[in-house]
Amino acid sequence: MVAPAVLLAILLVVLPGLLYVWAGLPSTSNLSTARLPLSTRIYDRTGTVLLAEIHQGSERRHIVPLKQVAPAMQQATIAVEDRSFYQHGGLNLLRTGQAGLDDLLHLRFNQGGSTITQQLVKNIYLSEDRSVLRKLDEAILAVEIEHQYSKAQILEAYLNRIYYGNRSYGIEAAAQTYFGKPASQLSLAEASFLAGLPQAPTELDPITNFNGAKGRQRVVLDAMVRNHAITPAQADSAYAQKLTPQKASTADDVKAPGFVHWVAAQLEKTYGGELLKNGGLTVITSLDWNLQSIAERQVREKVMALQGQHVTDGALVALDPKTGAVLAMVGSAGPDVPGGQYNMAITPRQPGSAFKIFTYTAAVESQKFTMGSWVLDQPINVRMPDGSTYTPHNYDGSYHGWQPLPFALGNSFNIPAVKVELGTGTDRVVDVARRMGLTSLNQPASSYQPSLTLGGYEVPLIEMAAGAGTLAAQGTYEHPQPILRITAHDGSTLYRFDPARNGKPALSPQVSFIMGQMLSDDRNRSLAFGRNSDLVIPGHHVAAKTGTTNDFRDNLTVGFTPNLAVAVWVGNADHTPMRNVSGIVGAAPIFHGFMTQALNGQPDSWFAVPDGLHAVNMNGYTAYLLPGTDQVAQSQQPPAPAGCDEGCGGGGQGQGRHKKHG
Repeated sequence: MVAPAVLLAILLVVLPGLLYVWAGLPSTSNLSTARLPLSTRIYDRTGTVLLAEIHQGSERRHIVPLKQVAPAMQQATIAVEDRSFYQHGGLNLLRTGQAGLDDLLHLRFNQGGSTITQQLVKNIYLSEDRSVLRKLDEAILAVEIEHQYSKAQILEAYLNRIYYGNRSYGIEAAAQTYFGKPASQLSLAEASFLAGLPQAPTELDPITNFNGAKGRQRVVLDAMVRNHAITPAQADSAYAQKLTPQKASTADDVKAPGFVHWVAAQLEKTYGGELLKNGGLTVITSLDWNLQSIAERQVREKVMALQGQHVTDGALVALDPKTGAVLAMVGSAGPDVPGGQYNMAITPRQPGSAFKIFTYTAAVESQKFTMGSWVLDQPINVRMPDGSTYTPHNYDGSYHGWQPLPFALGNSFNIPAVKVELGTGTDRVVDVARRMGLTSLNQPASSYQPSLTLGGYEVPLIEMAAGAGTLAAQGTYEHPQPILRITAHDGSTLYRFDPARNGKPALSPQVSFIMGQMLSDDRNRSLAFGRNSDLVIPGHHVAAKTGTTNDFRDNLTVGFTPNLAVAVWVGNADHTPMRNVSGIVGAAPIFHGFMTQALNGQPDSWFAVPDGLHAVNMNGYTAYLLPGTDQVAQSQQPPAPAGCDEGCGGGGQGQGRHKKHG
């Protein structure tokens, strides 16, 4: 009669109580890791150099499928946390009973004994309350989860959620934090080391208590031996292996910070801050880490060398002219320089005479000037619409008489440049500059004054690089592109860069080729800079143009090869003037150092002469002319000197024959 009475009591009292508890528990239908806050990772173009992690608060977390966790890591975790994981149904009654008995004897609830499933339940659904009812809740949910999910799903969720210290949640974050590698590449030694940390992640911090973490690794390896996952010899070998966990990074540990912050701003604008900080995006950027490292060193070293001339900052942008991919971006000479918090690669500044590449491009395209034209360099006064007078002056304060157009450009004579702008039409110059990438020139064309050609209006350095890239791409403007691919945490592709859809026709190949010829011949700039200046890269055909603003507040060097477009800026972020630092002194050495190393080991290359151009010898040098411009070139020759018979040549510089580049 006792047995039926006990059964009746269970049915009437205990079972309803369990049903009541179960009814108040959270649903276990959300075991998916998609609800977790996940860090966004930003990589270089190879996907191997981690530039930065972006996350909400202090958590660093990445989700990976179980197949991307090294088998040794799975085995180590099961051996030390729950050796009967594959046999039980959510509860290890013997282990739990032993722990519970110890708790009762000592009047406390802090003994281990929870299975991996129970630990997962506590991590996802329950508070840290250690009461008996909470233990009951944990047990009920663990059994329910075991009935709903496979062992692989449970282990995957556990490994993606457990805390390993140093703000690293989940094994992927831990592997990256301590060993700089994905969880799939963890060795037995590394896996057994990490598997021991969740027991006491703060106390066993490998950076502050390496010996404690190492001792815990021995416990893990012994457990793996007992679980027949490895042999004693393998355990000893793994324990003897020297491990050097990395110092945990902080939010400030960002490679290429100017570039990364620029990319992050674009991601936030497109996807929103919530997805950026919690969505677990993987971003493969266009950055070439080798070129970035070269650029950072060159900017830093050269700026530091000019500190005595009140130079505190510098910037560099390098693009692939064929695709627009941003290969390198240095926003400042370092966080410790004045204004180092600003990204000067995207901050508008006056480009000085570097802007002349747009003026002369527009002039050649308009067919109002040719590569064979000559311009008189003498004082001029320009009447402005408001009745005032604009009087440009050359950088050296001198006048140079009649000059071939390539010499006027290469030697950066201001007065000829203003004449060319006015003869071409300022509105046409603005239009060409916009087509080539200077999108920041967004005011009505009529609002720009003749000082435009001397760099009187601010534009970002990256747009100057894009302009050079348009010439390097033989007339195709490629919008600067910093991102190659974006994937969601589940592996789906959110964005993939398509170079075929990025370019826009801006110029003809013929006009681009002519500009490349004028900007690449060292003799064209020899009067101003001498021969073999820093604009020359030995062994390589390179186009280049410098620019310096009034009072030495900014100076630039812009240049290109068929495969690389580069713009360099030197100055002070607060606009204070440098002391006698022109483009050839400030920016050109950075340009030279970067180009020399970037092109090292690569064969020289240049552009083939496009169809439709023909070469004409004009006063001793070879000029490439657009069809139908022969008469324009002939009409813009200097007058013959007094007493000279017809055909004895014009005055000025440039009587030597130029080398023809095929």
